[in-house]
Amino acid sequence: MTGLILLLLIAAAVVYAVFFLIFKVIWMIIKKQSNKWPLILAGVCTVLFCGAAIGGAVWGVYKVMKPFSGIMERVQANPQPVYGQTVYTDPEYGFQVTVFNGMDFSDWMHFNGADVKLGIDTNVFKKDNAGKNIEGPVTLAALVRLENEPDQTSVKALEQGLKANKDRRLEVNEIRRTSVDGHPALYVSGTVYSNQGESIPVWLMAAEDGKYVYYFGILEVAKDGNSTVPEQTVQSLRFTAQD
Repeated sequence: MTGLILLLLIAAAVVYAVFFLIFKVIWMIIKKQSNKWPLILAGVCTVLFCGAAIGGAVWGVYKVMKPFSGIMERVQANPQPVYGQTVYTDPEYGFQVTVFNGMDFSDWMHFNGADVKLGIDTNVFKKDNAGKNIEGPVTLAALVRLENEPDQTSVKALEQGLKANKDRRLEVNEIRRTSVDGHPALYVSGTVYSNQGESIPVWLMAAEDGKYVYYFGILEVAKDGNSTVPEQTVQSLRFTAQD
């Protein structure tokens, strides 16, 4: 903590020096010799700059963490592990997926041209009755909602891109055309390899719903090789409301 404070003080001193030099040059140009106003203006600008930087950092943390606040509140309210299956209905766009165990989702994060929702099996944050951490794979999920652009985001474009894949870090095990409530869809399973050679199994369902395309993906870290939960989850995607 002390080191962080020292670094912040050094950074503030550097910012102050930069502003002082800028105002000193301006004062020299207008042929003023006094250092009084360059010192005062540099101090004011340093305070404003640091305030804006701190405010931006706080806003950034809030912006990143806010979508996950619901998950954290639900974990605190229900610290016991959850098992079994439930149906998750998205409160904003109305689609449904069948989820297992402690899988929970964040709020939507809206970016330029894309909406993203992340999920995690929250049992990983909980303890059993003996007070031990829950053992098992860490299951992560992601939902992405994009406008349907036939040449870029459609099911057909995804299928063509995967079939042309030459990246050794991605191995496609199965790719199959299917449908979701009569809409074109694509089911994909595969393995992603890290630079260290570690393998992470992934499953993906892409489905078109009118002018939008939904990508629903799940990956499992430390998979035991017997679970069929991810396959069942991604294949359970269904639409309950139309845009």
